[in-house]
Amino acid sequence: MSEVTFKLADGSEQKLSGQLPQTKILSVALKGKVKIRFGCSSCRCGTCGIKVLEPEGLLPMGKDEQALLERMGLETSTGQIRLACRSRLTGERDVTVDIGFQEQYNPDGGSNQGAL
Repeated sequence: MSEVTFKLADGSEQKLSGQLPQTKILSVALKGKVKIRFGCSSCRCGTCGIKVLEPEGLLPMGKDEQALLERMGLETSTGQIRLACRSRLTGERDVTVDIGFQEQYNPDGGSNQGAL
């Protein structure tokens, strides 16, 4: 089991302990009532992009997730930029997720409205 820490846009943190392996970051956030931006929940829209500070705590990125992030012009080589709907916990390490990252990009292109 692992702990997921969400760094919120306002600078505060929310820690959620006891997360099971294979659990998606989006599921953890929704269950813990973390305010996270998301859309389709199926790797089609890119709305749920997040920055993960310990990517080793997540299972490797799938081809569909990588392709969508690349189409959006987001960095994929370090594994830190992920989609919350696809990112699954390994259960072996704790993970910190920067939700504030969602204010830095717009999945539709153009200027970001910053809504969470």
